[in-house]
Amino acid sequence: MLELVESDDWYLMDGRKVLEKLDTSMDGLNERHVPGRLEKYGYNELEDDRKIPWGKILASQLKSPFSVVLAIAAFISLLAHHGKNLVDTIIIAGVITFNTFLGFSQEFKAEKSLQALKKLAAREAWVIREDGETGESHEVKIKARELVPGDIVIVNTGDKIPADIRFLESHDLKVDESMLTGESRAVKKRCETLVRETSIHDRANMGFMGTIITRGRGLGVVVATGERTEMGKISSLIRETEEAGIPIKERIVDLSKRLGFLALLLAILSFVLALISIGYVNLAEVFLFSIASAISSIPEGLPAVLTITLAIGVNRMARRNGIIRKLQAVDTLGCISAICTDKTGTLTTNQMTVREIHVGGTVMNVSGVGYAPEGEFAILKTGTLVGESTELDTMLKVGLLCCDAKIQVHQGSDDAKRETRDDAARWELIGDPTEGALVVAAAKRGLLVKDMERIHPRMDEIPFDSNKKFMVTFNENGNGQVLACMKGAVSKVIACCSRIIKDGVEMAITQADVKDIHEQENKIARKGMRVLAIACTTIPLEELSPLKNDFTRQAKLTFLGVIGIIDPPRLEVEEAISACKRAGIHVCVATGDHALTGATIAKEVGILNESQPDIITGEQMDAMSDLELDAKIDRVAVFARVSPRQKHRIVLSLQRKGHVVAMTGDGINDTPALKAAEIGIAMGLTGSDVAKDTADLILTDDNFASIVAAVEEGRAVFQNIRKVTKYLLSTNIGEDITILAALIMFIGAPLIFTPVQILWVNLVTDGVLDVTLSMEPTDEDVMDVPPRPSDEHIINREIMRNTFLVATIMAIGSLAVFAFFYDPGIPESIYKARTFSFTTLAMFQVFNALNCRSRQSSVFRLKLKANPYLLIAIGISIMLQVLVTTVPALETIFGIKSLTISDWLLIIAISSSVLWIDELRKRLTSG
Repeated sequence: MLELVESDDWYLMDGRKVLEKLDTSMDGLNERHVPGRLEKYGYNELEDDRKIPWGKILASQLKSPFSVVLAIAAFISLLAHHGKNLVDTIIIAGVITFNTFLGFSQEFKAEKSLQALKKLAAREAWVIREDGETGESHEVKIKARELVPGDIVIVNTGDKIPADIRFLESHDLKVDESMLTGESRAVKKRCETLVRETSIHDRANMGFMGTIITRGRGLGVVVATGERTEMGKISSLIRETEEAGIPIKERIVDLSKRLGFLALLLAILSFVLALISIGYVNLAEVFLFSIASAISSIPEGLPAVLTITLAIGVNRMARRNGIIRKLQAVDTLGCISAICTDKTGTLTTNQMTVREIHVGGTVMNVSGVGYAPEGEFAILKTGTLVGESTELDTMLKVGLLCCDAKIQVHQGSDDAKRETRDDAARWELIGDPTEGALVVAAAKRGLLVKDMERIHPRMDEIPFDSNKKFMVTFNENGNGQVLACMKGAVSKVIACCSRIIKDGVEMAITQADVKDIHEQENKIARKGMRVLAIACTTIPLEELSPLKNDFTRQAKLTFLGVIGIIDPPRLEVEEAISACKRAGIHVCVATGDHALTGATIAKEVGILNESQPDIITGEQMDAMSDLELDAKIDRVAVFARVSPRQKHRIVLSLQRKGHVVAMTGDGINDTPALKAAEIGIAMGLTGSDVAKDTADLILTDDNFASIVAAVEEGRAVFQNIRKVTKYLLSTNIGEDITILAALIMFIGAPLIFTPVQILWVNLVTDGVLDVTLSMEPTDEDVMDVPPRPSDEHIINREIMRNTFLVATIMAIGSLAVFAFFYDPGIPESIYKARTFSFTTLAMFQVFNALNCRSRQSSVFRLKLKANPYLLIAIGISIMLQVLVTTVPALETIFGIKSLTISDWLLIIAISSSVLWIDELRKRLTSG
């Protein structure tokens, strides 16, 4: 019986040995052997990732420290109100519910990568199998999941390869492996045995699950199915990779623990001090006062405000073409210190483009990127635009006629145009990418496929073959003449030419000309471009058949020139890279392409430079230890010919060097690294479902520049979180200092605040004003500073000093008015004293909201209209406080007296002091 085959060396074996080892033949696998192999190997499908029960997810959310603290606060609030006034309790319970729901929904849909991988596998496959009874071979279509090692699979243009196969027959076969390897060009496949170990990119006799046949047909034997395929290995790597932690979560947990301890300590202190102050006679009042004080020390609105701040950042980012899948990852973007980016489709357009043309002794540069037929031709040396040029137009026309590709505008392109700044994204190619580049170049000169097909209809052709490395078409040229058009490798085209055009004159080709052409080829190749040569001739109709039958020996074409083709960088990338570097963000390229191609793009966009001069290939990387890689990682600009595991290793190396890493990509090969990175960024237009489901951020326009916008918004979010947190802590600590100081200073006097007054100040002013601070616009200099450390706390020492300064001012002002209006000899004076101290404390918080708009900039330099929501919130807070002090029914509930206009002027004069003093601090600390 066949033993379980485990081998990665199929490409090193000849076809006969592969068939022998798999116990099969070219006649196909006998159907009687299939059930046994299915039992041994399993179905050809990827395993589902382990599901997390919804109950466990919900429990993890409810057990978070902040949820526990808030639950305790809600219970205390219920007791404080004797179970009658439940407004405060309901609000706190609502906050718990809101945060739990958001956290649950985000975690529940976070793990969909493997389902997307399964969708990429082919659903059906054509195979050759032997009938179990007759032994006759026949072609049959089966479900791809029923394939087993040893099956003979037939693939044609447009098919998705259903498993990993070793090709046994190949007919002009090309495969798009970009989703697996990152290689931008379709890979030519052949059947010959490879003689040395190669990376997955260079295994020309292998086909891999999920990759797509773009041209030709082939036949191969299945060597791996399911989890044993290259795609399956990536699937396993995704499962093995742990999600990177989110800094904001860790800081919130730390802050919640501190606040919980503070609440407990304050409750005990206020209870003890209140007992000392007013005695055991009013034990119930003391107890209610102490638990109300505890609530005042817990900014119960903080979790909701944090969520809202992040959500606002998400919405802003969406307007700038970035979709966040995980809410709290918005904050992590502000910590990014390294971006490891794929090249194809990320830095580049993923659309092959003619960049350089050598024709008639002139070198021309072609502007424009991708498949948009917009661009100009200019003399490379002088930059002069090319006007009329018979040589150029003839060369482009011949190249166009010798192509099968077409370009067209995307369906729904109006929407695409509105959603992206990249006009090239509106166009799509039908056919081979290299031929698409020739079609677009011709269109830039007004030469269109439909016109050329009408004027010069194709009569016959010699199709492209990977062995011949050229293609020839024979087109009608009028008057019984045939135009023979040839394109292909430079050496192959030259061998078929006897003449050349130089300076507008056709003449016999010489050895000096041949040498010069090869020098042109080398110059273009050194720039990382693919080189094609173009030639043509006109022959009588009767010579067509003899020429086609013996083309390489009989052809005497005229050499027209050479063309350099490249997948060009996006126009916005250079500026985006520059912005990243100004912000202190290290950028490197990790690509499946060749080193020269990667280096060309990296140099052009500004990644490869004196500060990052190194280029490392995947083969070199395998020879390096982790220590050696870590030592060089910050100097590397390009990692070329890298595999999925190597990309994953790059991310881990950057993390060991202390970086917070963002990994961008669009293919299946990128997903392990996307998951390992703190921020995985996928391309929304060209990205695979796997990459999108794994990523934290999806770019809707596939534009690298949108990453800069996302980082900017991430930094702004953290700034706003700090503003909100500083506001909540300074107001709550101000309340705490006031309460504790009053218990110490006014022993024997009634309490400075009633429990309901404490709760009113805590909920009405905090609850109305804090959310609006999260809507502050981005500071202008947010991208001119280095990334903050990922372990930086929301509240640092500088902010804490400022917080205590503001809190102390609030406490002094509130205590001063209480002391001024309270007379121990007049018991009724307590109501006026409480009214003034209660209202002054509330107004302190209104002015403090203006302080917190910026830590360093004067409030008078900030435009009030920039955040109209704050102005509305201030108006609401003042209005509510006025109602409490003017409506008789509310005065009774709150135990206060009404205030006159002069009283209000006094209160505003005192409470505004917090604004003027903090303005002075900003002026002194800003230098």
